[in-house]
Amino acid sequence: MAERAARSPSLLLRLLVGAGLALLIALAVVGGAIDRVFTNAAESSMRERLEAVVYLILSTVEVDETGQPLIPESLAEPRLNRPGSSLHGGAMTPEDEWRSPSLVGVEPQPNARLIERGTELFRGLEADGNWNVFAIGLGWELPDGEIIDLTIWAAEDPNRIRMELAGFRGDLWRWLGLAAVLIIAGQVGLLLMILRPLRRVSAEVAEIESGRRQGIEGRYPRELSPLTDNLNALLAAERDNARRYSEALADLAHVLKTPVAVLRARLESSEPSRPSDLARHLDEMQQIIRRQLERAQRSTRRALPAAVPVQPILERMADSLERLHVENGLRAEVVGEAGLVAHMDERDLWEVCGNLMENAAKYGNGRLRASVRAGEPGLRRNGVIIEIEDDGPGIAPEELDRLFERGQRGDERRDGQGLGLSIVRELVEASGGRLEVDTGEFDGARFRVILPPR
Repeated sequence: MAERAARSPSLLLRLLVGAGLALLIALAVVGGAIDRVFTNAAESSMRERLEAVVYLILSTVEVDETGQPLIPESLAEPRLNRPGSSLHGGAMTPEDEWRSPSLVGVEPQPNARLIERGTELFRGLEADGNWNVFAIGLGWELPDGEIIDLTIWAAEDPNRIRMELAGFRGDLWRWLGLAAVLIIAGQVGLLLMILRPLRRVSAEVAEIESGRRQGIEGRYPRELSPLTDNLNALLAAERDNARRYSEALADLAHVLKTPVAVLRARLESSEPSRPSDLARHLDEMQQIIRRQLERAQRSTRRALPAAVPVQPILERMADSLERLHVENGLRAEVVGEAGLVAHMDERDLWEVCGNLMENAAKYGNGRLRASVRAGEPGLRRNGVIIEIEDDGPGIAPEELDRLFERGQRGDERRDGQGLGLSIVRELVEASGGRLEVDTGEFDGARFRVILPPR
């Protein structure tokens, strides 16, 4: 797997290849479109030139009574008079034809023919042949009133427009190539700047792995904030779990000192020990180990817990308590906003709500209310507040510290509400929240579990 990851191309290379391909495709499409537009424009310009020559010849042509076209020796277009030029023209009737002096010595010559009156003929770049031709068909009235066909045409060497297009295309693709190089260079710089935060994250993670850093501390773009925040949450959860396991092992070692010392004393004493006594001590040690391991497991926290609906848990717990305390006439009320969720392990949430509601049912006078409401808003998830209150005698302020005090004895028995409050506080704090106690509307104790937003 490590070799496969090493062979995997980097994000920079992937982005450059993708952006380069997209750029080349875009430039090819743009270049093709520009070339097509210029070609059409050049062909249209060529048609206009030939059409102008045709109308120039038409403005000077005369046809005698025998049907022979007569053109002045000198025309306004010099290229028609210069032999070997690339522009030629002519006029023809069924009887005879005239061709411009520029065709002297030119081979092959344009294949001119009569066309129908009132029509035009144009052969451009895509037409077969050696000449680009424009011609119009007319009817000419002779002095005797007869109307004969007259075709006037102009032709141009296609090499002229081909050379013009070749020069344009060379300049076009050179400039597009230069633009591609500049754009790719800009993309490289931009991608390096965009990917710099990722390289910083990678460097900080490497420092965390080497023990030189405790978390990701740099300021990062908003898009990377969920990544860095979750990494810090995972690291904090890992350190917190390691600390809690270490404390649990220290507690276990501490509470096992006395039973182990007792067993050693019994074994080293001269008085024989009964098997039942040894079995009882071993059972006590086994129970201590089980409780400490369960406590360590409960105290661990997940950095990214799932969302658990709160109200269904409160309603099921209230229904169970009413059935259990039916002889006392317990009334358990559940109020709050439906659909609120707590980002907490589901078993932990059950234990928190169960312990608090069970204590409220046990130490109250028959009335219990559990409620859930939205807490502070957050960017990725909102906070939630769970309140459990009863109509009992309440808790004196001076008793709170003792009730929540972290004990060290093996059985961990406490006055007041015993183990439940200590477990609740540990689970709530493991989820990043806090537990508060005050006097509720029923003049009894009200416990408030506050889970913070993110």
